[in-house]
Amino acid sequence: MALKVEVYQKEKVRPSSPTPQTLRYYKLSLLDVLAGPFYGPHVFFYPSGAGPRRHDYDELKESLSKTLSILYPLAGRLLEDGSTIECNDEGADFVRANVTNYDLGEFLRHPKLEDLRQLLPLDPYPEVIDPAMPMSAVQVNRFRCGGTAVAFCTWHGVVDGIAMANFYNTMAAINRGERVVTNPGGGLVVDVAAIFSPGNSTIVQAMRTVMSGIMKKKLGKYASKRYIFSKQDTERIRNQYSQSERHRRPSRVVSLSAFVWAAVIRATLVAKPTLKTHLLTHYMNLRNKLNPPLPSQCLGNILQGTDSVWEVHGGAAGGPVTGQSLVGRVVEAMDKFTSDYVREMQEGGFLRSVKALLSKKTDYNEGEIKVLSISSLCKIPFGEVDFGWGKPIWIAIPQIFLDLALFVDTEDGGVEVWIGLENEVMCNLDKDMEFQSYVSFAHVLYESSCRLSSAL
Repeated sequence: MALKVEVYQKEKVRPSSPTPQTLRYYKLSLLDVLAGPFYGPHVFFYPSGAGPRRHDYDELKESLSKTLSILYPLAGRLLEDGSTIECNDEGADFVRANVTNYDLGEFLRHPKLEDLRQLLPLDPYPEVIDPAMPMSAVQVNRFRCGGTAVAFCTWHGVVDGIAMANFYNTMAAINRGERVVTNPGGGLVVDVAAIFSPGNSTIVQAMRTVMSGIMKKKLGKYASKRYIFSKQDTERIRNQYSQSERHRRPSRVVSLSAFVWAAVIRATLVAKPTLKTHLLTHYMNLRNKLNPPLPSQCLGNILQGTDSVWEVHGGAAGGPVTGQSLVGRVVEAMDKFTSDYVREMQEGGFLRSVKALLSKKTDYNEGEIKVLSISSLCKIPFGEVDFGWGKPIWIAIPQIFLDLALFVDTEDGGVEVWIGLENEVMCNLDKDMEFQSYVSFAHVLYESSCRLSSAL
């Protein structure tokens, strides 16, 4: 049965207090420009009657208004240069909708990506960057049973996963009636552009073109699924891989990254046996590695990818590719983030590396190199977003997954992996007995025949 979402109100929510003129313009950093021109979507699900407070949407709107006074760039608008937000207090979209044909529990049995996208306040991937577009938007969706899905779209060019979680938790704390620092910025809006300058407009435009090309790939080639690995099984993987690490026991995220990467390589080799080079890009938080360090939850995309490489030698892959054989490569790539390396990046090394990458004009996914990107949201407090209604019973991430995997904590200490791969590769992954032996639950999110749409 197709999901029916009826929007009945849409309004602008402005900051509860005006942003000072001295903070009128917020410059994006090179890292923000690289994040891409799209929104980061998250949907939080809450059953009725689970928490001490009723689901009051007027109260939630007021909490959003107060939050925008603190995180004021999220109430601004992107200027035509693509690297500046005018903090003009234009506000965020606040949308109210009813899900007319599902109870919450019924919907959560097998939610599809196209249904999750209907719960969002706007399309996360706009074809044209319009200066009137909000930097943030919220949609509250009431199910027949009284349960609520609170859906956020936040401009990725100003926030990464850590900053998004802080936005949500700040709003939730205000809604619970807790005292929160209310001065603009509150130590959470910092000048990252002074550290990582976006350079000239040529760099900005080039990155827009690259990111636009990635997002316009034909979705018909891809499938998206989520796999759940229990705490017990992730520990099994860690224990197995610790035998191959002489220095230390690999972390849960490192171990699972090597495990998933190895399985994707095996699945790709079956589909494309001539593909010789496989690259894993893993994104790491730089906030506490900079000198001086930045606030742990500040706005910005303060991340950098670290690359691990595996190559076919002599025209043949040899024996099966295993996570145990790859975990050392993942650890080695992450260990390069020393204080000296980060200092070099601060002093212009990062901009030089971006220029070198652009000059190559290499389309990795269509050429001789296959890239899998992994971003871990583990230990980032998405599961703590409590508006006074109790913690969310599930968190959805209805974005497009193109050779991308996201790791999310489960309530029992396991990991939920959202991943998108080419159809044939995904089919092979589902046939991989080594991979499937550790999966406790699998759920199809998107298939080629599906059509993604928004309620608006």
